[in-house]
Amino acid sequence: MLTSFLCKNRKQYWQTTINGLANPGIAKLIFVFLIIGIFTKLLIVGKTGEGFVWLGLTLNLHGGSFAVLAFCGTAIFSLGSGVPFAALFAATTVFYVPGVLLGVNPAIMVGTIIGGVFFGDGVSPNSQLTTAVLQMETHSITGKSADLVKMLRQQVKWVCCVAAVTIIYLFLFASKNSTTQSSTILNKFANPAGMWMLIPVIVVAIMCIKTRDIIASLTTGIFVGLFVGIFSGLFSFSDIITLNAKSATVTGIFADGISSMLTISTSTIFLSGSIEIMQKSGVITLFSDWLTSKKFIQTPIGAEIVTGLGMGMVSIFQCGALLPGILLYGDLANRIGHTSKISPERRSYMLVAISMSITGILPINSIFIMGILGQIRSLNAEFSSISVPSANSIFFSTLYCWIMTILCLCWIIFGWGRSFETNPKSNLIEDKVSN
Repeated sequence: MLTSFLCKNRKQYWQTTINGLANPGIAKLIFVFLIIGIFTKLLIVGKTGEGFVWLGLTLNLHGGSFAVLAFCGTAIFSLGSGVPFAALFAATTVFYVPGVLLGVNPAIMVGTIIGGVFFGDGVSPNSQLTTAVLQMETHSITGKSADLVKMLRQQVKWVCCVAAVTIIYLFLFASKNSTTQSSTILNKFANPAGMWMLIPVIVVAIMCIKTRDIIASLTTGIFVGLFVGIFSGLFSFSDIITLNAKSATVTGIFADGISSMLTISTSTIFLSGSIEIMQKSGVITLFSDWLTSKKFIQTPIGAEIVTGLGMGMVSIFQCGALLPGILLYGDLANRIGHTSKISPERRSYMLVAISMSITGILPINSIFIMGILGQIRSLNAEFSSISVPSANSIFFSTLYCWIMTILCLCWIIFGWGRSFETNPKSNLIEDKVSN
């Protein structure tokens, strides 16, 4: 709004902003966010996390073994929801208290949850980050957006390797010296019926990969989840939608799910307007032209160094907020990638991975660390025996992000997994031959 006073034509300024809001890609993105909100709320009401706690208690897991279960359970929750921040709060509520009571180091328990959220989102076909970055990274000749399946094929193997190392670390080193186990408290967090809600998660994952249609996949998953939840007794029809005549409010899975996504949807709307202003004003073009005119930037390693540094800095300035950082930097990364002909899929998963490195969990400003600490303090008020770890200890205990940082450096320096754009003409010839 302040920049409108610096322009010569305010009418054109606001029209440009509106044009940014009318972008079909942004409109689809916001619609997907709202559907993801409903699906996330469905998993929370369906007690998915409580199902994993029950599984851990049944298998008599404690210390490092329960930390591994919490990591995997959080990852599955994040995979299904597609919203890292929402998955973070849901997983903390479910896993933190039982984890500490079963002998997991508090700081490592928090790091386990954060790592699980990032891992699940990294392999999720319906992730809001994946959806956003695929819209922004394009082929330099055809202008076609990055392909979901191609991106996942390249990304999943790396992310799973990081997760495997993290799991080994958790199993060996997550335990603390003493266990303050309380079966009465633990039973509050356990519900075997919650395991049924893995069915809609699996449905969404399979449909996203096969159809490449995230909206159809999520809506199908929602209806499957509602059917499973009702018939398994996890929730009733009043949990789906309730009309309160006295307060004139609507609550339930649909209303609360949509409401939970209003903040990120609104910020996306304003951010898209700001990005359109920067594009039409020529700021991004001037800066990208200046960068790409440098011979070093035109090389694959040069382009990826600038992309990595830029995404890391934006992530830090955005306090680790994943989606705003990608929306803000994605277009510039796209232009840089065009000069070196790096494939849009490679650029896409690099941006996501860098945003989930240590740049997203700095103890001085990370919304993930600050958010989870606020929630733990609330839990501490109810369970006084549960300690609250420091921000610094969480930062150093989130091994997943540290390994991801090392992996990103190896991608850039050694060119691991680097892929380039294919010639559209050769693809056309191959299609004709196959037909």
